[in-house]
Amino acid sequence: MAHEVDRRGFLVGGLLLTAVVTAGCAPQRRPAVASPPSSTAATATPEAPPATAPPAADGRPVPQTSFGPNGTHYPEQTPWLGAAAATDLIVDCDWTAIAEAITALSATQVADGVVLRVKPGTLPGGGANSSSEAVLANAGDGAWTRHVAICPRDGVGSVTISAGIRLDKCSWLALFGFVSPEAFALTQCASIQIGWSRFDAANITRGGTDLAFYELVLGFRYNDEDTVGIRPTEQYAMTGISRYGCVFGPSVKAADSGAHCDTMQLEGTGTGTFGPFTSVDCVDYGSSNAALLLHTQVTLAEFRHCMVLGEELPWLVFPLRPGDYEGTPNAFAGGCQDVRAYDSIIAGPIGSMGFTRVEGTTLSYQPQASQEPRVSGTWDVDTSVARWTKADIMSRQSIPDYETDTLAGIWTW
Repeated sequence: MAHEVDRRGFLVGGLLLTAVVTAGCAPQRRPAVASPPSSTAATATPEAPPATAPPAADGRPVPQTSFGPNGTHYPEQTPWLGAAAATDLIVDCDWTAIAEAITALSATQVADGVVLRVKPGTLPGGGANSSSEAVLANAGDGAWTRHVAICPRDGVGSVTISAGIRLDKCSWLALFGFVSPEAFALTQCASIQIGWSRFDAANITRGGTDLAFYELVLGFRYNDEDTVGIRPTEQYAMTGISRYGCVFGPSVKAADSGAHCDTMQLEGTGTGTFGPFTSVDCVDYGSSNAALLLHTQVTLAEFRHCMVLGEELPWLVFPLRPGDYEGTPNAFAGGCQDVRAYDSIIAGPIGSMGFTRVEGTTLSYQPQASQEPRVSGTWDVDTSVARWTKADIMSRQSIPDYETDTLAGIWTW
């Protein structure tokens, strides 16, 4: 049998169930991660924020500001994994079973809240290229207005995805708590959320709308391809891309490689709208060439309370080996002409990036006149950032490392 009703919901007392339903119908709250930027200097000696926050009525974490994951960045309107949803199903560890469970849902069920809990096991993959066989295709419904949450039944680490995967033309799905040594690809997807997960890399191409990532950890690998490529093609639009509490780590090429290797490359090769791109509470480490390459076609890139670490800093966290390319990556490369930074820390050259608004943001060197923001604000220069130690970097975060066991300790429900 592909899925069965989760019996936990029927074992909970009526009073608790009433409390959960009441919490689910509460008025919409403005997410803490979307609050206006403060004017506090970004390099003030920090104490890492606590890894957990007081829970909401249904146990949902209350968002707290941090650099990187802290177990509180979770989409507000997506059903909370730690509470029994109106439709709460257990499904086999099989892509076909997952797809069938999604197909069987009604719009009313989705609006009321759906969680699909995958039994422990290993999910296969067909590759993460734009033409790889999709593990989920046309799953979900563009007319829905709420995400269907999909997670491991027994928590982070209980379901592993063994190879690269592609989701094609999927809508209104939220995948949380998955671990894979390989990459994922999204092609022509809409309203997709991926969070509280550890993958090797990501490939987002053709087109996409309203794609959001929550405490997603990628990279830290010896590979000459970009950790993340976001590349719309042909006439397709790529709009509404956002990240919250994510860490994107280096991809390191060999010394004799001619590849251009960035951590995240936003490259528009088509004619569709590209942007905006928003990052909140994220940490990006430079790869062999750059941390972030933002193409001129990107309409807007905004960074709120983020760290972008280039130059020598990535190798303090992810050491180079003999035979690796000894790069000193730029923080930014490319020619996007509307980049905004608030309450952030940037280490490394920013090139010809078109910063327009900068507030409360530290730069590790004295910029040229052409690198000053064009519309408002100015850089807070602190050259000591370029001399940070690994302890300086990690003490500003809520976790000591990005190992799966460490992440599983904060990603709980």
